Amino acid sequence: MPIADHKKCTGCRICEIICSIQHHKEMNPKLAMVRINSNWPWEDKVTICRQCKKPKCVEACEYDAIERVNGYLRIDEDKCTACLECVKACPFDGVVVSEITQKPILCDTCKGEYLCVKWCPAKVFSKT
Repeated sequence: MPIADHKKCTGCRICEIICSIQHHKEMNPKLAMVRINSNWPWEDKVTICRQCKKPKCVEACEYDAIERVNGYLRIDEDKCTACLECVKACPFDGVVVSEITQKPILCDTCKGEYLCVKWCPAKVFSKT
């Protein structure tokens, strides 16, 4: 699953753009499943789901809204109440909250294509 080296991030946000295009056919970083949190003048922080084998986010969800489908964790928006317990439970700060729906979203590695890994010019992301 994607791992980010925050120290390499330049804040270009290409990962957010390519993610939103892949999943929503729209160039809108607010739709991205990866998030770059600018902390200028210090290093930027990359928020991305690691697709853990024993995810704390799943344990924390009282509504069974997070499930593994075709090998990837995903959030069922119909079950999700936006309580954000999954966000608090993730030890890697990997659960992104959509700025549009205010609900959590999880990286699905672009169904194994790892577009953030392929497109990032600073090589911030790597596969595990």
